[in-house]
Amino acid sequence: MMGTDASLLEWKERVQAVVDSTAGHVSFMMEDECGRQLQIDANTQKKAASLIKIPIMMAAFKQVEAGRLNLNDRYFIDKEDRVGGAGVSQFLDGGTSFTLRDLLTLMIVVSDNTATNKVIDIVGMSAVGKFCTEQGVEMTSLERKMMDFKAATSGFDNKTSAQDMVACLKLLHMEDSERAVFSDVSRQMMLRILGGQQLLDKLPFHMDLEAMKIANKTGELPGVEHDCGVFTLGGKKLTIAVLVDDLLVNASGKKAIQEIGKLVEEYLKGIKSFR
Repeated sequence: MMGTDASLLEWKERVQAVVDSTAGHVSFMMEDECGRQLQIDANTQKKAASLIKIPIMMAAFKQVEAGRLNLNDRYFIDKEDRVGGAGVSQFLDGGTSFTLRDLLTLMIVVSDNTATNKVIDIVGMSAVGKFCTEQGVEMTSLERKMMDFKAATSGFDNKTSAQDMVACLKLLHMEDSERAVFSDVSRQMMLRILGGQQLLDKLPFHMDLEAMKIANKTGELPGVEHDCGVFTLGGKKLTIAVLVDDLLVNASGKKAIQEIGKLVEEYLKGIKSFR
């Protein structure tokens, strides 16, 4: 089933049905291993929430490859730099030091906001912007740190689109040496970090976690639910991003992403009759 025009059309209809039944605005993009794409308002800019942590991670790895940073260098997080929301580093002893690799891992696998802000300090906000510009992800911008409500009230926010998130994730599978943005070592390390994701309550929710190889990143804010990732089953691969906003109740957006995740698994399995 996978890879045929008929199956892709049927799958699009199923996804569209989920989108149409969702009380919010859904942006969606999928690309399979053959380069076939499906898009629904994929270039609509939305609040990025924690999806912005993907380009932050990638900008950090670019600096590592350039020799400006070292993944083994250690950093302390000052008490005044701790912020709330997701993560565990805010609760750890003030004398705890973290390698840059630790901070990047915390930023992704538990969406640690304090670790993210430390990475932004290390990498530089302008470097993240430069990375996005160089990669042509024009709808993506880092304008403030995590949990910076004062900046948000002043109109500064982090933004992205479903199309940009798919474009970023595709960089992790770009093996052509002439076109590759990252070395094989960096690509595999980033995929390993994303593969350690602990927040699996959206796209992976209905999936067989033992059979499916998952590398994803979620994001949420009041009225916003996102997930994006690379999903691999038996050598078949889908890169997907689902961004939902304008929600009165976040649960409805999460449910929509879960339903699309179920369709992702069925598409990869080649199930001819969708449940």
